[in-house]
Amino acid sequence: MKRVLIPILVLIYLTSACEETPVTGSEDVNVISDVEITVDTTYVFGDEFRAEGTIQNTGRSTITPMWYLEMSVFSNSSKTFKFGGSNTSFNYSLSRGQATGWQIRYSNSQYQGSEYPDFAVGEFRAFKYADSAE
Repeated sequence: MKRVLIPILVLIYLTSACEETPVTGSEDVNVISDVEITVDTTYVFGDEFRAEGTIQNTGRSTITPMWYLEMSVFSNSSKTFKFGGSNTSFNYSLSRGQATGWQIRYSNSQYQGSEYPDFAVGEFRAFKYADSAE
């Protein structure tokens, strides 16, 4: 009985510990959910992975500074091998309906950009640190 019970308990623990939304950076943040994030381009510059796009405030209130946009970087479009992640900060407000451009750069000495020209980005998250005032 113990031989069956232990693997079942381990399986239950592992499935309940998984998050629905992967977190690249800190978990101690307030996620800004009412945004639309668009990726316009991804490219390698030297050995740096870069992505550019726009973010639009689709919510009812203004997003006040400081706020951040983060992303994860993957080896290719299958997104099964994650290199890591990075973010960019915004020191200005974004009113309801407004959009702004963004660029996020990621580099890591383990992963040379020139070796992964078909890299992919994903798992975007806009946020404010939990200790910052709303």
